[in-house]
Amino acid sequence: MAEPEDENKQVAQPRANPLEEGGLVERVMRSLELTKGVEIARRYLAMNGFDSALTMLGLLLGGLITIDPLNPTPGFNAILLAATGSIIAMAVSGFSGSYLAESAQRDREVEEMGRAMLTDMTNSMFAKASRTTAVVIAIVDGSSSAVAALIIMIPLWFVPFGLLPYNIASYMSICICILLLFLLGLFLGHISKRSMWKYAARTLFAGVVTAALLYTIAFVTSGG
Repeated sequence: MAEPEDENKQVAQPRANPLEEGGLVERVMRSLELTKGVEIARRYLAMNGFDSALTMLGLLLGGLITIDPLNPTPGFNAILLAATGSIIAMAVSGFSGSYLAESAQRDREVEEMGRAMLTDMTNSMFAKASRTTAVVIAIVDGSSSAVAALIIMIPLWFVPFGLLPYNIASYMSICICILLLFLLGLFLGHISKRSMWKYAARTLFAGVVTAALLYTIAFVTSGG
């Protein structure tokens, strides 16, 4: 006679997918860790914030050079519109370009891994994590430049309401821009585990070079 099964015997449960456990933030972080996306997102954050700060610095300095102080409204409106257009363009270009590039690269990695393992990896945990990583990196790429530019532009939005004169607002935005370059330098020094002050000096030097080149071009063209 067959012995009765042990009622206390536990049936093995299938292992849960770690990418489906916990909250949204936890799942996203696991995906980034699995695909090494944290480092890539961090690079995009610093790089795009740096590019955006220098772009806005060029626009602001160009406005101070070209705007007629006796009739600043037309020139200021042009600078404000150009800055707003640049923010929109950087956000859309950053998100779409980064998503397409990352998706193509991640799909290639999944396909190569599948060929190496002689199996279909399309619906694997790594493939799902790769798709999540591509979206997160695209969001970081598109938003980092736009957010940096918006922060720099904060004083400029007070000008149309008569709360600040255009020149004071421009100088305040330039100060914010310089501060942002300094903070980005500290951030780069932190992630590189080297001297934070050296990196801060380098990012500030890039801003000085940008200003010097702009004023040099303005001097040459006006002299011609």
